[in-house]
Amino acid sequence: MKPTQLPPLGTLIAFEAAAEYGSFASAAKKLFVTPAAISQKIQVLEQHLGVVLFDRSKMGVKLTHVGENYLVFVQKGLEKLRLGQQQIKQFSNPDVLTITTLPSVATKWLMPHVLQWMDLNPGLEIRIEASHKKVDFNQSASDICICFGDQDYLGFIQERLFTDSVSLVISPTLLESVEHSDDEKAYLQSILKLPMIHVDWGDHNDNLPDWNDWLDAVDLNITAPNGGPHFNLSSMAIEAALQSRGLLLGQKMLINTELKSGQLVKLYDINLPLKQSYFIAYPKRTLNNPNAVAFINWLKSR
Repeated sequence: MKPTQLPPLGTLIAFEAAAEYGSFASAAKKLFVTPAAISQKIQVLEQHLGVVLFDRSKMGVKLTHVGENYLVFVQKGLEKLRLGQQQIKQFSNPDVLTITTLPSVATKWLMPHVLQWMDLNPGLEIRIEASHKKVDFNQSASDICICFGDQDYLGFIQERLFTDSVSLVISPTLLESVEHSDDEKAYLQSILKLPMIHVDWGDHNDNLPDWNDWLDAVDLNITAPNGGPHFNLSSMAIEAALQSRGLLLGQKMLINTELKSGQLVKLYDINLPLKQSYFIAYPKRTLNNPNAVAFINWLKSR
């Protein structure tokens, strides 16, 4: 056998099924063939590789050590082939668009826009995938990614959407718990004694203004406490603020709905911009779909 000569695909599928069930008979049921056919394909595969993949017994079959190692590569290879088939079907349908973005952006900003777009274009379908992982456009069915910063998608088309900012917001219920004062500075100091909700963005923390930044902006000699609740998702922090669990430095794009409905109230006209913008990124193949191009142009105009 030449090292680069691959075995027949059917033998790999039979091997994967037999390894999954630990039985040629069960693998045969899954693939709608006979146990003898599975056994024959496994023998062909073992002869091709020059190794024994299964220990046979009356109780069934069990992978050998070599078989266990080989299974890892077979599963990865078949998974990519199956993903490729799914992508072919999706790419052939211009009426389906797949967008990947950060979980909080998906929930609080993108989804309302997508629902509006689908109302305007009832024949089109948009699928949203929420993830913190970088999109590999070469292996993903995603047509578009909405990302924070442009550093992850060099070599792809990138267009800036907007630069967001944070401001101090509070639920009306929590605000009522603070005794009002005509002395604005004293009133603000009383408000700032409330718990402060913190958002942890990990590697992107330097790009997100925090409580000390806001306190410096209002020129108050106060250090932000560390005792408030911490969340790694902005959407969770917003939900905590809605439940009157503390003050929040809320992102404008993520809390627009709550501000319009009065569920959150903005205090003080101080807005601190994030240090990076949000971008829309996509591969050149996305431009081949006129529906995708129309959606991108529409989204940029929001």
